[in-house]
Amino acid sequence: MEILVPILTNAFASDLFAGGLALGVFGVIAAFLRTTLIALYHALDKRIWVSLTLDNRSPTYRYFCIWMEQNRVLARSRHVRMTDGRWASGTKGFGPAPGRHWFFSGGKLCRLERDIDEKSKIGAAQNQRPMEVLQVTVLFGKVETILGWIETGKEVAQTKDRVGPGLHILKGDWWDHVGDVPRRSIKTVLVDDDRIESVLTDMRWFYRANDWYAERGIPWRRGYLFHGPPGTGKSSLIRALASEVSLDIATLDIGRSGLTDDDLREAMMCAPAGSLIAIEDIDAVFAQREGGEKRTGVSFSGLLNAIDGVAAQEGRALIMTTNHKDKLDPALIRPGRADVHVELGLVGAATARRLFARFFPDEHDLALLFERHLGGQTFSPAQIQGWLLTNSSNPYDAAQASGLILPLQGVAAE
Repeated sequence: MEILVPILTNAFASDLFAGGLALGVFGVIAAFLRTTLIALYHALDKRIWVSLTLDNRSPTYRYFCIWMEQNRVLARSRHVRMTDGRWASGTKGFGPAPGRHWFFSGGKLCRLERDIDEKSKIGAAQNQRPMEVLQVTVLFGKVETILGWIETGKEVAQTKDRVGPGLHILKGDWWDHVGDVPRRSIKTVLVDDDRIESVLTDMRWFYRANDWYAERGIPWRRGYLFHGPPGTGKSSLIRALASEVSLDIATLDIGRSGLTDDDLREAMMCAPAGSLIAIEDIDAVFAQREGGEKRTGVSFSGLLNAIDGVAAQEGRALIMTTNHKDKLDPALIRPGRADVHVELGLVGAATARRLFARFFPDEHDLALLFERHLGGQTFSPAQIQGWLLTNSSNPYDAAQASGLILPLQGVAAE
């Protein structure tokens, strides 16, 4: 200690040492203050700003973009990016450039940050687009405010810009809204009786029957099975029902390579709200269950659990179609999984006449001639439509039905 005392005394007497020490202390204090201020800033930032992050795998991304355009919140932005129109269907051919943008809405200061990752692609191989992320932040706002903007954009998408049911396809582990399909009237689905009107009435009842199911302690689910030969209108009926009941269509390909039981269950649990779920040609995937054979990544038991298991989604209709009902396992089409069975078969001459009249509305006499030529034979609606399309410019030739009428069998020429 006796040696250190004179050394320290001499050091403190040195202006260089004292200045260096002072600078060191000042640096420590400055670093402490900086860390403290940053921590206070982040704490304050979390309290005065609310934010919501969206990416273009979700339909909410499109709804928010439509809301921005409808309200012209970035009309004065000087930084935009030209697009191919797919960044948000229903908007113009350009959007905000990547980076930060400021705007006011409802008296609130808002910030939009758009990030585009060109290396991360989403969508099918033939329709890929880069991953995009929007972060919406509002000063002294509420998350409910941003959600309200998204809901407004959704209403616009479903009314003004809607041409028909929205089509959602499962892409990986998320549902992709790939666009709208044209609206179709229920009257365009041809049958010989009123079974189409009956299934429409049933589906309308189902989507209004939440309380009815709850009062009886029954899961709010409804399954439909459309069956019949190819070309009888099963897919057309799905689109017509969605159009009439104002629903979207969420279509599932359960035979897709790599799809597992867990994937299927989660996909059906998070199917887009306001959609009916369609699984077409289910016989092609599970034609028969023999010896527990597992023909795809989705097992038979996994499919059954996804339809009506403990975690199955409620408040949605499920439609399955098949060309061969007899090949389906009874467990798949029992009540509770397929409550309503609708057969779409071949149609007779009177129904074919109605389609002729739709093609040629001013040719009443030719429509009757067409019916007489068809006689007692039956046809699929697709056959009749194909014949009428082939002769769409010549109603007289169409009325002859020469390409539809089967030749008489067993009559030998004398």
